[in-house]
Amino acid sequence: MKASFVVNPALKGAAGVESVETDVLLLCTVAGTELGPTTRAVDQSLNGLITRKLQTKKLGFTGEVGQLISIAPKGAPAKRISIVGLGEMGTLQPRNLCKAIHTTVEDALKRGASRLSIPVAANSMSQIKLKGQAKIIREVVESLLASPGYRDKEGEFEVELLCTPQAAHLIQQGLDIEPNLDSVCCLDE
Repeated sequence: MKASFVVNPALKGAAGVESVETDVLLLCTVAGTELGPTTRAVDQSLNGLITRKLQTKKLGFTGEVGQLISIAPKGAPAKRISIVGLGEMGTLQPRNLCKAIHTTVEDALKRGASRLSIPVAANSMSQIKLKGQAKIIREVVESLLASPGYRDKEGEFEVELLCTPQAAHLIQQGLDIEPNLDSVCCLDE
């Protein structure tokens, strides 16, 4: 299976994410905090569905790194919404982002998705700049698709990186960075 990456500068802040048509829309959340602006915008468009799911005690979602809940909202432009935990405030390191992206991509592929949309934004809790986020996303997706379970499969897996017009060139630069042997995403350690 091959990966393709598209930068879509259609966002105006958090606005616009709720109308993205895709197989899977990835939304991130931080442990012990309120929903961020992007997730909150989608939640409001779904009349609080995300909040209700996250508060369901039997699901036990806490927002720890890589923890995932996937929902299929009726009538939404996104066929499925995956909410993944990034860990606690101020702890977002490259390795944590790798794990969150890996968990989400693997879940999307197992569900037969061919398109994953990921809002990418600068944020104060992360030490990872926009270029770094894009590089990590590409690295994780390409690594997973090169693994034995996917490398011989036919088809394409498209990753759409949603951003503001101001961020588009930085995200594209991050996607253009060639993979190297100094990966921050060694997930099997």
